[in-house]
Amino acid sequence: MITFNRVYSRSKPWSVWNQLSAELNDIWEQHSQSSHAPANLWTREDEAVLTVLIPSRRLEDVQVSVHRDVVTIEAAAAADDLPEGTASLRRERHHPQFSRKVKLPFEIDPEQVEATYERGQLRIQLRRHQSTLPTKIAVKSA
Repeated sequence: MITFNRVYSRSKPWSVWNQLSAELNDIWEQHSQSSHAPANLWTREDEAVLTVLIPSRRLEDVQVSVHRDVVTIEAAAAADDLPEGTASLRRERHHPQFSRKVKLPFEIDPEQVEATYERGQLRIQLRRHQSTLPTKIAVKSA
């Protein structure tokens, strides 16, 4: 909620604007720190490909796990790499820790999962478990 602590005179019109701007920046920072990572999912009959944008993370901070038809992606918070003796004046890009689960339309074979991480994009190729593939049955005459 925006509150003004004192009454500003006509000689300081920008003071009100500066306070409003600071309050809106605080609201934006809180909103932008949500744990959302945009994802795309493509499926075929026997496989799926999931891509997730996870910028500014180290490879060792990203974890992928699979259980039946759910893929779980977790990433630790990105560290601030500020040189010693410096302070941050403005921080518009914040990368908090997050966890995301994606449900697929079929069960996944955990032995056939391949995940790669390059330039901030995680790509996971998931194969459908053989036991869930449709099987054609030969019909014989009686």
